[in-house]
Amino acid sequence: MSVHDVPRARWASVLELFSDSHRGWLTRVTRVGAGPELLSTTEWRPLRSIADVVDGTHVLAICVHFRDSPMVCVAAPRALAVDRRENGIDRALEVDAAGGEFVRVVFRATARPEELDGLAPAELEAS
Repeated sequence: MSVHDVPRARWASVLELFSDSHRGWLTRVTRVGAGPELLSTTEWRPLRSIADVVDGTHVLAICVHFRDSPMVCVAAPRALAVDRRENGIDRALEVDAAGGEFVRVVFRATARPEELDGLAPAELEAS
């Protein structure tokens, strides 16, 4: 496992590329608070997109949009990273937020997007 920090200036473009590469993949969001307690974990849901919410030059939140499910937003993100295997396959997206919250967006299964057979079932239904 190798975690790559994303410079703030590249957040929007990295999130767009990440969303395009993994749209329709079964995804789960886990939030952990500043202490040892687990705050929440979503069910596995097809990913629609991940995007930042900006006000001028300030990133207010990073939101994970699911198909036919409520979105999950991380307020006041301080750092963004991509967890990538040594072979280049994305495993997860990580967000550190204000107040010590840590959020991890993981996939149920991982592969190189170019190795898949076209669109995921969620994409076919959405088109």
